[in-house]
Amino acid sequence: MLTGLVGELRKMRFAGGGGGPLGVDIGSRSVKLLRWPGKPGARADYAIGRLPLGAVEGRNVRDAEAVGRCIAEAAGTLRSPGRFAVTAVPSSLVMQKTLAMEPEMTDAELEAQITVEADRYIPWPIDEVRIDFRRLDGSEHAAGSILLSVCRKEHVDSRERAIESAGLRATAVDAEHHAVERVWPLLAPDRDEPGLTAVADIGAGAIRLYVLAEGRAIYNAERPFGDYAQHGREPASFPADAASQLGQALQLFHSSSRHGRAAILYLCGAAAAAEGLADQAQRVLAIPVAAAIPFPGASAGPAAKDAPALLLAAGLAIAGGRHD
Repeated sequence: MLTGLVGELRKMRFAGGGGGPLGVDIGSRSVKLLRWPGKPGARADYAIGRLPLGAVEGRNVRDAEAVGRCIAEAAGTLRSPGRFAVTAVPSSLVMQKTLAMEPEMTDAELEAQITVEADRYIPWPIDEVRIDFRRLDGSEHAAGSILLSVCRKEHVDSRERAIESAGLRATAVDAEHHAVERVWPLLAPDRDEPGLTAVADIGAGAIRLYVLAEGRAIYNAERPFGDYAQHGREPASFPADAASQLGQALQLFHSSSRHGRAAILYLCGAAAAAEGLADQAQRVLAIPVAAAIPFPGASAGPAAKDAPALLLAAGLAIAGGRHD
């Protein structure tokens, strides 16, 4: 069964108002929900709910029902939560490989061949995983190339159970870096300078770095980063500590990359809007650094602080609905 991990979602009609299903980002400490507006220029509808301790540990959903209750409570504050949702598994839990297949094969034939030859591509039994694939185009790919994505069932199923226990239907489970890809055009729509775009997701206990070339993720990595806000506020040393970690994360990418260097860095995640962080990181990295604003109408008020934490939810909402 394909799960929509990387492929474009099927065109669907969604019940309820707005532009499509909820994007539901299940983090370590909170769930972020975002409904993309149905009209151009309208403000996105979002909610953030705090998870109970232990419901998600180490990026694994341990208590799907507790997560579902949190999602349901947050959804209840939205103007029109609808019935459908799209969520994601961490990119660190998704294995991807580029495979060479016959160009004329149909999707059904590709799926059948991957299943038959699973032991060549997948390090786990086929009945323990969810798979998806996407055809690759462009001059850099040979004809017939596909991108295969594989994730252990337990990671996908636990997120689907959380969505369903909230009274919603999970229409797809994506990979987080593909949500970043979809929201990339909104971060700087007028930017035309050459170079790579880096996006750093600063969450509870880790920094996740994504690097994109022309909107496609070419690198993602995760590194531990303490418990920066154990009591709901960042320590005074947070901007300097985070900037140092960002520098190390980017240096690791630059030392192993054949694609060049990042030209700009966007900060997202729960701590991205911390006072002084962008300025400190810009001094350390010597490239432009800014908090990510993934949807319109977030330049002032509470939305300005919340917006960077909603980047993944926005990318998931775009994936599941109309982006207009």
